[in-house]
Parts: sequence; C-alpha cells; structure tokens
Amino acid sequence: MKRILVPTDFSEEAEYAFEVAINIARRTGAAIKLLHVVDMPSSASFSATGDVTYHDNMEQLYIMRMLEATKSRMSKLLNKVNHSGVEVVQEVDVASIIGKIQYVIEHDKVDLVVMGSKGSSGLDEFLVGSNTEKVVRTANCPVLTVKERQPDFDVKEIVLASNFKREISRAIEAFKFFQKLFDARLHLVYINTPGAFESSSNLRSKLSYTAEKYGLQNYTINVYNDTVEEDGILHFAEDLNADLIMLATHGRTGLSHLLSGSIAEDLVNHTSRPVLTYHV
Repeated sequence: MKRILVPTDFSEEAEYAFEVAINIARRTGAAIKLLHVVDMPSSASFSATGDVTYHDNMEQLYIMRMLEATKSRMSKLLNKVNHSGVEVVQEVDVASIIGKIQYVIEHDKVDLVVMGSKGSSGLDEFLVGSNTEKVVRTANCPVLTVKERQPDFDVKEIVLASNFKREISRAIEAFKFFQKLFDARLHLVYINTPGAFESSSNLRSKLSYTAEKYGLQNYTINVYNDTVEEDGILHFAEDLNADLIMLATHGRTGLSHLLSGSIAEDLVNHTSRPVLTYHV
C-alpha cells in the first residue's frame, strides 16, 4: 500500500477517518492525501496552488475568502492530529465532489480511501451519507468508512460477510491484506435468510471450500440466521464485538443476495463500526 486518500470536510467524523488513515500509514509506509472539495456551482476554478479563474469581482472575492479559510482549517487539522512520521499532502479544489474523488483515485493510483460516514451541515457540507454511499458504490479501490473515534485502531476481530460466490475472488486479496496487516482473526459469515434459505451443512461446506481455495488462515466458519442480510451482519458483528466489517459490493440494488450495493451502503449508515467495502 502506497497511497491513501482522506476526503475531509473538517467534521469530527472526517477527523476520526484521518486518525485511522495515519494509523494505517504508519503500518504500511503509505503517504496520505488530505482532500477538501468545495462543491460550488460556479464557472470559476482554482487548485491547491491558489490559481484562480473567475468572471466577476464578487466571485473572485468569495473564492479567495473560501481558499484562505480552507487553508487555515487544513493547518489547524494538521496541527491537531499527530501525523509525525507520515507524509501528508494537502489538496483543495472547487469541483464535483464525487467526480474529484474518482479523478484522484485514478490519477494518483490510490490504494485505499478512508472517509467519515457522515458530515457537517452548512455551506461546505461534504461527507453526508449520499456522498459516502456514492464513493462506496463507485470507487475502484477499497473504501474504509469511519463513524466514531477509533483509539489506536487496533483491529483484532474482523467479520467478512459474503455469499461466497465467485465475485468475492476480486476482493479477497484486499481482505487478506487487511487481516495480515493487523494480525487479526477473520470470521467468515453467511447470513441465512428465509427468502434465500439453505441448509447449514451446505453453507458451511461452501465457506470451508472458499477458505481453502484462497488460502485463508486464522479464520472461523459461521452461518447466522436472520430476517434480512443487513440485520444479520450487524447482529453477528455485535455478538463478536468485531473491530471491522468487510464485504464486497457490486454497486447494484435489488435482490442480488448479499453483494447488493444497497446492503453495503446501509451498513455504512447504520453501524458505528468501521466498514471496509470493495467494489467488484
């Protein structure tokens, strides 16, 4: 892992995400890009260098004040959060929020996005649920969402929820990387629901086959019964007091069992635990 992107709106949740990103960067040697995007309908544009293009004096004045305020808030955040030993690059831009995040992921070859799961209100509202959900749904790298402060982010118990069909093959290496990074125990879980019920013996065989196929180590096999997949994942994670939930998503809604994008997005919104998603 070489590059971590942390979008920020300077909210508490974004600060928690920055702290988690620093923890991961110290473990991996990765550099962090701290990104603030002002989503403002305007013909003007500027970059982190301060270059501005505008069409009237009022627009110029407004953008200059926004830039000055943002630079000040960036400095305060960097002074507040201990990032010693970690390379942190700042970027500020006026652009489409999702478009800019997607561009940075592609252009900078980002390995991981870490972001808060809800944001502040006001003029520079940023990490509201809809934006976080869009990043979870569209990013072509793992996305780690953080809602509460995670002291030291010491991950020991990880829940990996899936239907364990072939789609998971595209995400399994990223999941194995995080397990190894924290030397954590991995709990494979299939949520057995009334609408897609299978026998426990068949499901355990499916999970065991997956674990052997991908060379998993230090894991448990679990079949958990619940009414819907999202509730089952949440309840299973609560029973374990898990430190992290991981799941793959293909970004689609509907009846696609457990890989539905809506399940990943709902989890991000409804659990206080960190969630690592990988869009396949």
